[in-house]
Amino acid sequence: MGTVEDYRTGRVLENIQKALHVFGDREESLTSKAQAIRIQEKIQEFEARVLSFSEASASIRKARKIALGERVCRALHPKSVSTESVFLDELAEAMILSGQARAVSIEDAEGALKKHSCHPLVISKVSGKYQEICASVPSDCLFWRAEKRGLHSLKPFAVKSQEREQ
Repeated sequence: MGTVEDYRTGRVLENIQKALHVFGDREESLTSKAQAIRIQEKIQEFEARVLSFSEASASIRKARKIALGERVCRALHPKSVSTESVFLDELAEAMILSGQARAVSIEDAEGALKKHSCHPLVISKVSGKYQEICASVPSDCLFWRAEKRGLHSLKPFAVKSQEREQ
């Protein structure tokens, strides 16, 4: 599972890059390849979920700290569409301290997600807690690319189930 430290130091990018290398450019299914199965297990640890704006808003409003920054994987795809991610709680603090994000209000975080409303929102666990909401770009996103290759990990998000977990 990705940790706050992985995000702060950029190690998360190294791991994403390794996974994307295995995916390559070919469109064949990867479900039977041992290396791809290991990657799927790692991806599933993030418990990534697709969520609606109202679900994202509910998560933002519960956070004690909120930050906004460029989506993490864009560093691997500098020519891709620029969108922002919302970082919550401990991840927000780490991203602010490392200069990768800025502290924002609830309204600013929601405004950024609305600005990128044509992109599907994905929330993922970092250090065991839902702390990253990304306005994802499916062509660049590890989660979406895994889905396309048959490595299913994205599920619907339910605010009530998140509340039970915390």
